[in-house]
Order: sequence, then structure tokens, then C-alpha cells
Amino acid sequence: MVAIMPQQINLNVTRAWLAAGLVTLGMGAAQAAEIRLQVAGLSEGMLHAQLHAVEAGDWDAPVRQASGKPGLLVFDDVPPGRYAIELFVDLNGNGELDVSPRGIPREPFGFSNNPRLKRSKPALQDCAFEHGEEPSEVIVELQGPALARDAARTVD
Repeated sequence: MVAIMPQQINLNVTRAWLAAGLVTLGMGAAQAAEIRLQVAGLSEGMLHAQLHAVEAGDWDAPVRQASGKPGLLVFDDVPPGRYAIELFVDLNGNGELDVSPRGIPREPFGFSNNPRLKRSKPALQDCAFEHGEEPSEVIVELQGPALARDAARTVD
């Protein structure tokens, strides 16, 4: 059996705390900044947006949620990292995205990087953007059948 002297324990514990402190200081060096979300073509309804960390790998767990009237929507104090945004416009005020029985959205929606949808929600990676220590601005173009109907009405 090896006897460990109390001084060795204290030295080992001190080293562990010092290492943990340095890691914490290094992580604290990155400054959080806001992400400004602008939505193109929005004039009515309530905007609902979710910010997702790309490292999570799926759309199920948003980091933050925000709601507001048309215009600029801001996510405050977001640490640097890779993120994706999904949003929808609540035209009827029920607080949720209305979909058809087949799951097709009946209200305008959009994603960061503005990917075009084929048959389902895009992959998180396709919507990813890099957010640093300075404020980021993300512009989202709305999609959806509600927009197509509105465009057809203005042409007639």
C-alpha cells in the first residue's frame, strides 16, 4: 500500500482547481452578442422564431424562442457558435403553425439561409450560420402556400 502525504493531496487538488479555472476563463473570453432577424415580405401577423444550436443535431430543442410584430426581431446575448433559425407567421393569432391534414403549412414560414423545401423540413446543417462576438444579422425570406395565394391575388 502506498501512503499519500496530505501535501500531495493538496497539490493535486490545487492543480485540478487551477486547470478548471483556466478552462472557465478561456470559455468566458468569448463575448455574447445579439442576433438580429429580419423577415422579408412580412406585413401582418405575429412572428414566432426559434433559435437552434447546430451541434444539437435536430430541430427538437430550441436554444431560444422569440415572438413579435413584423419588423426586426432580436435574440439577445447569444454566445458565439453555429446556429439555425426556423420561424413562421401566425396569421390567425392562434399561436401555432397551421398545417393541412398532410402536414403542409398553411401559414408563411422560413429558415435561415433560405433553403428551398422539397418534401420536408430542411436539415439543420442546411440552415446553419456562424455567429461570432459581434452582432449578426440574418435575413429570412418567407415561403408557403399562403404567400402564393397572396401573390396570385395581387396579379389578378
